[in-house]
Amino acid sequence: MAVRGRHRRYQPNRINRASLTVTAGGAGMALPFVGTGAAHAADVATWDKVAACESTNDWNINTGNGYYGGLQFSQSTWEAYGGTAYAGRADLATKDQQIAVAEKVLDGQGPGAWPVCSQRAGLTRGGESPDIRPAGTTTRTPKSTAADVQPQTTPQSRAGTAEMYTVVRGDTLSTIADERDVRGGWQRLYAGNRRTIGADPDLILPGQRLNLRAKATGTTTAPAPSTTRQTPKAPPKAAPKSPPKTSAPADDGGGDQRGDSRVAPVSGPLGTAYRATGSSWSKGYHTGVDFPAPTGATVKAVGAGRVVDAGWGGSFGYQVVIRHSDGRYSQYAHLSAISVKAGQSVGAGQRIGRVGSTGNSTGPHLHFEVRTGPGFGSDVDPLAYLRAGGVRI
Repeated sequence: MAVRGRHRRYQPNRINRASLTVTAGGAGMALPFVGTGAAHAADVATWDKVAACESTNDWNINTGNGYYGGLQFSQSTWEAYGGTAYAGRADLATKDQQIAVAEKVLDGQGPGAWPVCSQRAGLTRGGESPDIRPAGTTTRTPKSTAADVQPQTTPQSRAGTAEMYTVVRGDTLSTIADERDVRGGWQRLYAGNRRTIGADPDLILPGQRLNLRAKATGTTTAPAPSTTRQTPKAPPKAAPKSPPKTSAPADDGGGDQRGDSRVAPVSGPLGTAYRATGSSWSKGYHTGVDFPAPTGATVKAVGAGRVVDAGWGGSFGYQVVIRHSDGRYSQYAHLSAISVKAGQSVGAGQRIGRVGSTGNSTGPHLHFEVRTGPGFGSDVDPLAYLRAGGVRI
C-alpha cells in the first residue's frame, strides 16, 4: 500500500536545517536549544564523512554562498543552536566546536538536516558520542586529523589510476577546472565525466564524483554553460494581441489556453485532493494536490519556465517554484533533493528534484501547487491546470 503522506499545519519554531543538497539560498528558522545525549550522537569519524561530502572536509570553508564551515551551517542554524558561543560564523569555529553544534542539530532535526550527505556518511541518531573538546580551544583542528577520510580520492586514485573530486555546493565545472588546473578547461572535464553529469553541464550536484584526469569517451561537443548561451532572437513581428477574456473564472487554474505542452510532475497516484478541508492546513484547506511516491522518485517540471525559488520553504521543506510563460507559478514541495537553481530556465519534463518528506510532512510525497503569484495564498486548481495542458490524471 502506498504511503499517503500529507503536510501538517505550519507551526513556527519547529523547522530548521543545517545544509541543503544543491546550490540554493534560503534561511532556516530558529529552534529552541535541545540537549544532546548518546542516543542522538555521532562519532567524529562519521562527522568527518559528512564534512567530506558537504565541503570536501574543509572545516574553514566560506565560499560566499550563505553556508559556512565543514558541515555547511546556514547562519540562522548556527545561531539557533548556540554556535555564536564559540564564533560568529561556523567557518570561524574549530572543528570540535562545529561538531558540538552539529550534535544539537542532529538531536533536534535528525540526520535529514544533511539530506544527501547523512546517507552517504551513515549518519544516524544512534551513534557513539564524539570525542571532542569544544571549550577552551582557539586553534583550528587541522584536516590531517581525519586520516581515515580522503574525500578527494577513491581506491582507484590511490592506485594512481585517477584523481577524483567531490562536488560541493556552489561548484561549477568552470570553477573546478580553474582551481584544479584541469587541462582543456571545463570542456575537457565535462567530456570526461559526461556519464556522471548528464546532458547539461550546468547541472552538477553535491556528492557527485568527477575524474579530473578522465579522457573524453566520445567526440560529442559539450554545450556551452548558460553564462555563454546566446539569447534567442526576438521574432521580426509582434504577435497580434489576443482578444480580452470576458467570462473566465478567477480560480479555474487553466492559465493561458495557448496549447502549452505540460506533463505530470511525478509518476504516482493521487493523494490528498485540492481544497480538502481540515485543521491540518493553515489556510483551512489543502492548497495543492499530493502525489504519494517513494523517496528519491524523479520530480519533473510540468511545463517550460524559469525557476524563481529553489531552497528551503518552511513547512513545505525543500521546494522549487517555477514561473511559466502563461504567468502561472508551479510549486513542488517536501523534496529530498533539488536539481536546479533560481534563475535557471527549465523545459517541460525536465527533472528538477526528487520526492522526499522534508518540512511538515507525514510521509514521502510530492505536494504540487499552481498559483497566480510566486507565494503562498494565490493557489488555483492544479489538476485543472494540468488537464488544460493535455495531462490525463
